[in-house]
Amino acid sequence: MELTTVIPVFNGERFLQTTLECLAMQSRRPDRVVVIDNGSTDRTPELVKGFRGIDCEFHQNPTNLGVIGNLNRCLDFASETRFLHLLMADDLVTPDFFAKVLPPLSEAPGRALGYSFNDEVDQHGKPIGPLHRRPAGPTRRLTRNEFLTPQSELRHVLLPGVVLKTDFQPPACRFENMPQAADVLFLAEWALHSTAIVEVQEYLCHFRIHTFNASSRHMYDADYFIRDEWRLMQRILPWFEEGPVRRALRRVRLACLLAARVQVKMDLMARLRPDKVEEFGRIRRELVGWAACTAGTAVVRSRDVLRRLKGQPTRADELMQPRGHD
Repeated sequence: MELTTVIPVFNGERFLQTTLECLAMQSRRPDRVVVIDNGSTDRTPELVKGFRGIDCEFHQNPTNLGVIGNLNRCLDFASETRFLHLLMADDLVTPDFFAKVLPPLSEAPGRALGYSFNDEVDQHGKPIGPLHRRPAGPTRRLTRNEFLTPQSELRHVLLPGVVLKTDFQPPACRFENMPQAADVLFLAEWALHSTAIVEVQEYLCHFRIHTFNASSRHMYDADYFIRDEWRLMQRILPWFEEGPVRRALRRVRLACLLAARVQVKMDLMARLRPDKVEEFGRIRRELVGWAACTAGTAVVRSRDVLRRLKGQPTRADELMQPRGHD
């Protein structure tokens, strides 16, 4: 098989039909579509087995492996295909996704990684629009540092918009038990084993925002929402190809960045769960220290002032806007 799309799913009947349809509409269809069910109790099995738009294999795990376990089960197909695409059961790719990502990726020997930009849609498939949209441009190859920098700063690539060139080899790495950041770390580590990293600067992937996804479920949990982000940053930091001085400066930047991100979350919690503000603040100080916390808060407050002067919502205001709710 040249191209295999694997869809991990658990109780996915709400969106899975549309996800399968987006594969059926591809101008360059996958040669194999595999759905790995993690013990669904809804109509997911019937939906997959009854789908006629494209041939689908249905595999059911004997027990629920958890989100990370099922993602790693998907990687078991790496050695059976030249290109592997992991598509979440609620996300979408445009009809020309594979036609545009595969050709530049095919030129790379061995393992490689290619991806497109993504935008956001709500639970009905209507565009929400990313808060900070990047301009489209020509396809380009990135250096390792160019790819790792946004990954480490949580300005990361989303897994459904990625095609892994496995070249019929076993997976270069696995997903780790870091639910809120496992995909970010996985792609950063895969890049270490890649002969090429290809960026298709077009919006070919639609990431669905809804109240049932992991980010929505975990937003009040500091371990997922703060500690995992810091763990991610620390794991990626040694993978940069740079000297000790530049790496030390990068470490400081990441500490201040985390402090700023947590400040925005604290502002959001002040409106949604005031009881969480002190906890988030305490964990932030434990992780990055007083100096980084002060710098991060100053950056957020300065940006809030500038946004208000321009008549724009603050970052916390943006996050409060309805995004994927019934």
